[in-house]
Amino acid sequence: MADESHLIISRQGPVTIVGFDESVILDTYHIDQVSKQLFGLIDDPNSRRIVLDFATIKMLSSQTLGVLIKMKRKLDELGGKMVISGIDPRLYRVFKVTNLQSIFEFFENNSAAVAALSD
Repeated sequence: MADESHLIISRQGPVTIVGFDESVILDTYHIDQVSKQLFGLIDDPNSRRIVLDFATIKMLSSQTLGVLIKMKRKLDELGGKMVISGIDPRLYRVFKVTNLQSIFEFFENNSAAVAALSD
């Protein structure tokens, strides 16, 4: 099966906004593809300020949470920053229950997230 993009990537000034083309990130193949694409972004020095737009995401797996944690750690090491915007309150509970809300920054929408990363 050919690699296909599962991300919708745009730029707003120095900030890269990453959206997702599906509402569920659960199966291993999909997670692996998204992970490769996200880490490929980080390798570009011009993509070290990232907004993950979760507006379309309704469900994700613990493996996906692991990818997000690794991505954040790598960005921290490189002097970058990643925030999450537009998360559904039900999905936010997953972050809260796992105590990951203390690791990630959340914003109501992309405009607020981009403003926070543009300083």
